[in-house]
Amino acid sequence: MVTNKTISKMIKAMDWAAERHKILTHNIANADTPGYKRRDLDFSGELRKSTDRLELTMTHPRHQQKKLSQDGLSREDWGAVRIDQNNVDLEVEEIRSAENALYFQGLTQELNNQFRRLRMAIGGRS
Repeated sequence: MVTNKTISKMIKAMDWAAERHKILTHNIANADTPGYKRRDLDFSGELRKSTDRLELTMTHPRHQQKKLSQDGLSREDWGAVRIDQNNVDLEVEEIRSAENALYFQGLTQELNNQFRRLRMAIGGRS
């Protein structure tokens, strides 16, 4: 269904993907910087912020809570990959960047479909 809310959520998702692209390319650019730790946007955290503020509760004592930074960035600490304490794996970053590009492309196509439907509803089939 074509609504302003749908379109605005899609635009927000595209903004998120564009910001993630910047961070992933920053990781790739710093692949040889000693001591650099990779960063990424936390999709689940952003999704949680965009919902209607539903409060999730732990229903079982063995449930785990993920700790997020205040800026919405996830700083995975899976150990240093190299001797210089840099944990950027170039191949992983390239895969994540390609995955993000496909996500952005899918959003773009769906947004174009939304606008096509809206034009059709306004002007009819011409």
